[in-house]
Amino acid sequence: MALISFKYRLIFVKTTKTAGTSVETDLSQRLEEGAIVTPIIPPEPGHVARNFQNEAGEALYFNHMPATLIRERLGAEQFNSMARICVEREPVAKCISHFHMLRNSPIHDWPDGVTRSWEEYVEEGRFPNDLERYSEVVNGERQSLVTHVLRYDRLQTDLPALMATFGIPDFQLNARAKSEYSQNRLITPEQVTPDQRERIMDVFRPTAELLQIDWGQDT
Repeated sequence: MALISFKYRLIFVKTTKTAGTSVETDLSQRLEEGAIVTPIIPPEPGHVARNFQNEAGEALYFNHMPATLIRERLGAEQFNSMARICVEREPVAKCISHFHMLRNSPIHDWPDGVTRSWEEYVEEGRFPNDLERYSEVVNGERQSLVTHVLRYDRLQTDLPALMATFGIPDFQLNARAKSEYSQNRLITPEQVTPDQRERIMDVFRPTAELLQIDWGQDT
């Protein structure tokens, strides 16, 4: 998704395996008709995409759109004047969810179409790292482009609280989009070996350094 509300002055940047589709489905119903809401696949009940195309029918905004491109489309002045929100998740749990999506979803697969085991997935190292979606490098230093980073493990409480500050009271996260992808459990956090965990955390270390989130606490 990209969700952009001019009424509430907020931008939601969608990250991978962080309940983004559920957030988009529920939040899109609370935003104004003039908000930009991008399509999602497969469609979800209650979600209505709107205002994401230009007059020629070309999509200017799309699912998983990086913040740099949203800024380019909106203009830097407008972009910088709005709250920019994303969700992040503990890296091992995020990779497990990503692996299950690749294995269990009928519309997702590895680029070459060859199914991997968990061990092969970790060895290959194509993890769902979203750092480039919500940050950029300026003069050799990585800088965040979002103003609020919500933790996935606290989303049910922190997202409604944040929405209330923007004038969207009583918001609830009800949708369970794509939850079926994890019903066929092939790997659990307890089964992840120390070496596998270290490999994953190494890839996500720049993310942890930028966000200053200690996933070892209250996860």
